Amino acid sequence: MQLFKSGNYRRLHLTILLVLFFSNGQTAQAQSPVFLGEDLVFHVSDSLCVMRGEYHFLNPTNTAVKTRLFYPFPVSEQLPFPDKIQVMSLETGAHLPILGVENGVSFMLEIDAVSEANILVEYWQTANDHVFEYILTSTQNWGRSLEWANYEIHVPDHLQLEYCSLDLDSSWVEIEKRVYSISRENYLPVEELKIQWGESSE
Repeated sequence: MQLFKSGNYRRLHLTILLVLFFSNGQTAQAQSPVFLGEDLVFHVSDSLCVMRGEYHFLNPTNTAVKTRLFYPFPVSEQLPFPDKIQVMSLETGAHLPILGVENGVSFMLEIDAVSEANILVEYWQTANDHVFEYILTSTQNWGRSLEWANYEIHVPDHLQLEYCSLDLDSSWVEIEKRVYSISRENYLPVEELKIQWGESSE
């Protein structure tokens, strides 16, 4: 995630960023909510990865803010633009309208004074080569560590996880799949999450 001043879209270079724009009445007043943490789940299959992510923000100020978040995707020959994208407020259950932009989408989020706002982002991205990447290091642009970050990778029985760029903390078996877990506290990522999977040898 990276914070930009109002109106400036910069070249993303395949990074996952959240770009925030603030407005207050007729004047733009930059206020930075605190990005508290994230809980992400990746479901892989033969030619697809589905990402379901919950993002948690805090507005510590006494003024409500209306925030535009820009959510780009890493797009390449291996990872084309996602086929399906949806964004939802976890407080209201309402789906937030999204606008398509180059290599991403944008949507509005309102955060009450001294309140938290939590959103769910889900997207489906083709991964024909059994390779997926999620950019984490842009979090450094917020200037603070995440209080927590939890990642799960769900792999069906007929496939196996062959590579993960982050150290796995645990794994367990569920019905017709294995789940791998990564948990961090006070986390400022220094590398991206990259995974690769293939046919199970069992």
